[in-house]
Amino acid sequence: MRVAALLGCGLFVVIVARESDAHRLDEYLQATRIAVTTNRLELTFELTPGAAVAEPVIELLDPDRDGRVAGDEGTAYAQRFLKDLHLGLDGKAVALSVTAATFPALHEIRSGTGVIRIRGTSMVGPLEAGSHSLTLTNRHLPAISVYLVNALQSRDSAVEIGRQTRDNLQTSYRLEFRVRP
Repeated sequence: MRVAALLGCGLFVVIVARESDAHRLDEYLQATRIAVTTNRLELTFELTPGAAVAEPVIELLDPDRDGRVAGDEGTAYAQRFLKDLHLGLDGKAVALSVTAATFPALHEIRSGTGVIRIRGTSMVGPLEAGSHSLTLTNRHLPAISVYLVNALQSRDSAVEIGRQTRDNLQTSYRLEFRVRP
């Protein structure tokens, strides 16, 4: 009886481990990490199109349909992506500049395993001591997308990350933080 129970537990662990290796099929996962310092905002995006929704993304990535994402195509996609975002700091719009972008092979995107990575930076400081709020709205390909947003613990000891609020879909996000003197 104990052997059967142990085998059952082992089988459960194997099944759970195999399911975690799976990838998304019918959603474009857009995961955002936000880093705040007293003089800049850095947003890192990991975008993973599921296999069933890969083609609309590939059409944007490879408009000449030559089977690869050329440098200017990747740059154009990264800029378009950032234009679909609205970033605000203390009630004022803030512009993001693309500082890095990497693109997987198209066959990886078609299989649902390819991750597009885009980093955007905005020079905002030095920020004054006191309370601040950052807002982010993501409207990139909403018909096929799901969104995740989180702030990172700041590397800047003067920045204290506070409350994070999101709408149900995480297309709208608010971060409250303080800058210590």
